[in-house]
Amino acid sequence: MVNTGLQATITALLTQSGVDAGDLRLTALDGGGNNRVYAVDTAGGRYLAKAYFSDAADTRDRLGAEYRFLRYAGKLGLRCVPRALACDLQQRVGLYEYVHGEKIVAARLTSAHVMDAAQFLHALNAARHDGHDLPPASEACFDLTQHLTTVDRRIARLQAIVPGDVLDAQAQGLISEMAAVWQRHRARLVAEGLPVLLEADRCISPSDFGFHNVLLRPDGQLCFIDFEYAGWDDPAKMIGDFFCQPAVPVPFGDFEDFAGQALAWSERAGSLRERARQLLPVMQAKWCCIMLNEFLPEAARRRQFADASISVEQRKRTQLDKARQFFQSRLV
Repeated sequence: MVNTGLQATITALLTQSGVDAGDLRLTALDGGGNNRVYAVDTAGGRYLAKAYFSDAADTRDRLGAEYRFLRYAGKLGLRCVPRALACDLQQRVGLYEYVHGEKIVAARLTSAHVMDAAQFLHALNAARHDGHDLPPASEACFDLTQHLTTVDRRIARLQAIVPGDVLDAQAQGLISEMAAVWQRHRARLVAEGLPVLLEADRCISPSDFGFHNVLLRPDGQLCFIDFEYAGWDDPAKMIGDFFCQPAVPVPFGDFEDFAGQALAWSERAGSLRERARQLLPVMQAKWCCIMLNEFLPEAARRRQFADASISVEQRKRTQLDKARQFFQSRLV
């Protein structure tokens, strides 16, 4: 059931956007892992509202990051993302264009789709209009130390979990294996070193970018969604995350073409592509950790906020299986 406070906030945002808010109806939508998402039907049409998660252990400004990113993309004239219409920062609610489309499954993914995603990244960075007010991306990294520290921190948080049942103990076993393999990769990267990333080569990244956050419109065009972690980042992290996200895996055979197009805005595209290759084990280790986030208390609270019907135990079991498979196929 939608509370009256949320209805009042959305009504105010509709009015602010010049939309007739009469006959307002809110319908909760599935698929939001972090936030509550609603279809907003009014006399003036259908829209989408997001109520963003916030927690003492996770204070990221999800609304601010997504809303500013979409406003920036709108200024570039990009129509492959939803329009941002209005937001209430205090109530952490955003109002957006409703996109009609369907999720892409791995079996329907084509190289053309992959290159459309690369073109989107290129367009975001080829003409940086007013991008100075965008924040750093979530867990933004601009040098080797920051990249390594991000994984170190994630592994340490997972290692600190006190097992409460057999499933937790199984997760701890996998985490111990991951930590050992990570130390080998880490030592090699430290020995090799990494060139300094020039400020001019920092990129505007959608972050958490992949086909798990894409809708296929009825006309066959892609619409990219969910930018609550977006901002300035290392292009190597942007590329690595794209090829590591596990929900809709992207064939690694598309790496060269994708990176070439996505990074074509830089005069040093070749060296940035090599940087992405060098840092790929960092991204793989990080994604192993991300898949085990379900075992962290704050992640469970976030899932429950988004959908109270979610079975935390089932989520843990599913994510443990995915993490184990990813670890054995990518990092070992």
